[in-house]
Amino acid sequence: MEKYDNNHETVEIQNIRIGGNTGENPIVAVGTVFYSKHKALLDEKTGEINKKIIEQELNEFMDIVDDTGVQAIIDIVGAYPKALLKECLYIADMVDFPFLVDGLNDDVRIPAIEGLKDVGLLDRAILNSIDENTSEDTLQKIKEIGIKNAVLLTFGNRYIFPDQKITLLKEILIPKAKTANIKNILVDTAVLDLPSMGINFKTAKLVKKELGLPVGYAPSNAIFGWDKIKTYGDNARCGAIASIMVNCVSAGCDFVLFGPIKYAKCIIPSIALVSGINSYYRKRVLRKKISNKEFLKKIF
Repeated sequence: MEKYDNNHETVEIQNIRIGGNTGENPIVAVGTVFYSKHKALLDEKTGEINKKIIEQELNEFMDIVDDTGVQAIIDIVGAYPKALLKECLYIADMVDFPFLVDGLNDDVRIPAIEGLKDVGLLDRAILNSIDENTSEDTLQKIKEIGIKNAVLLTFGNRYIFPDQKITLLKEILIPKAKTANIKNILVDTAVLDLPSMGINFKTAKLVKKELGLPVGYAPSNAIFGWDKIKTYGDNARCGAIASIMVNCVSAGCDFVLFGPIKYAKCIIPSIALVSGINSYYRKRVLRKKISNKEFLKKIF
């Protein structure tokens, strides 16, 4: 269990607390909806969805989140501004969780999140993301809209290794967030592929150590494309998926983008267990406060 000397920032968005020192807050499970092959997405241009499918997946997700005591965010993907806004409005009506506004580019994301402001949902919305290529015009538009929550994505051809990603954050991304007047920053260490997952592990530790910001990454970007494990059947694949998500928690991450929401039952029990172990250690050994005592009761 690592204990860092610097102050660890905890951000509060809607009803969740993200960040702090290891074990202070329950892990945040981030499940994705309306990705390109999601069966609930009927038309990506119009945002037409199969409500029966998405409601079943959301209900299963909410049940396991409540049962294990983890925290939750919904990652909402969209390819067109009006469709993304429509999808966000639907999810916001279905659940109380915060949600990532995760369009394909700024031309999709920014109009959608501007529409969310018009209906009073800006406090729950998290822009995903600000990166090296986010323009000054976009930053000014973000500031004008009043967006307060955003993910900083540490992706760039010149920023592959952990120290380089920290440089990217310090010299480019955090200044961009300040220009846009972002209040709550989340850092995504940007998974490239499965073999390089160790880079994300180390980067997450450095973000906590040097910057104290809430951090996480998306093992799902790599693990679901791993064909080798598929030859061993669904049970082995589920175990492999869960193990790489646990790798993220073990890095000291505050959130895990675990991929399609339908995999919640495969993944959340494992990450909840490791998160619970961290919280127990913080409470019993380090004699430090944890934010939610009910979390330990639920998971153990």
